[in-house]
Amino acid sequence: MNWKNLLIGKWSWKRPFISLASIYILLALFAVSCADKIIFQPPAPSYSSSIPGYTTIAPNSDQPIAAIHLKAKPGKPTILFSHGNAEDIGQLTDIFTALNERGFGVIAYDYPGYGLTQGKPTEESTQIAIQKTWDYALASGIPPSSIILLGRSIGSGPSIWLASQNQPAALILISPLKSVYSIPFKYPIFPGDRYPNLKRIKNIHTPLLVIHSENDEIISFSHGKAIHEASPAKIKSLKPLTETGHNDMFYHKSDEIFDTITTFINNLPK
Repeated sequence: MNWKNLLIGKWSWKRPFISLASIYILLALFAVSCADKIIFQPPAPSYSSSIPGYTTIAPNSDQPIAAIHLKAKPGKPTILFSHGNAEDIGQLTDIFTALNERGFGVIAYDYPGYGLTQGKPTEESTQIAIQKTWDYALASGIPPSSIILLGRSIGSGPSIWLASQNQPAALILISPLKSVYSIPFKYPIFPGDRYPNLKRIKNIHTPLLVIHSENDEIISFSHGKAIHEASPAKIKSLKPLTETGHNDMFYHKSDEIFDTITTFINNLPK
């Protein structure tokens, strides 16, 4: 018995191409079916409803959203904050407090499956969550001209999507991504990519600030630079950070980040 032919079949020049095509199809099916479980990494909830500023957005809906709302000082805008992956709003209270001490209001929400927000995190569910948060801000008496969207890392996705649907005062992106699949791959070679930020930013004229570490080991600085360059906004700025990475930037560069955000917001047209 010819075990070689039995196990791998008869050799032909078509076989490598057939094998590569088969591997690609299997990987593409895996990417489409399992991507959300790989992309979203919610930690165990780090807070309770007793956290300062806690509120529930759309409490009577089928998907209530856990949030923190710190009110702005008179004449100051409110920042709608979309956090990064593997964290929830309870872990970021120092950031919210620092922004609030500068006079800015903060409305920060948790995606489905994160913190005290129930549900399953997907691109669509995070977009629904940020839209509900936007609606909550409007219902609270905050006009669009006083709302600034701030998205960090994966939070750049829902923030850019919301900016494409509405007219906020400005858009601030910290360590943004061009798209999810473009993080591990130079080009998104699989179907079903998430958060096509680079494509969407090309149609958003909202004033833009991008803050990104040049040594970011998770989302390359090239992502933030590409988004900044693709933006058609008349007012836009790119702030590179040095001597820090992706997850420790607020630990090493908090004053520089807050100063950059404050200067950008204070210089926006009234």
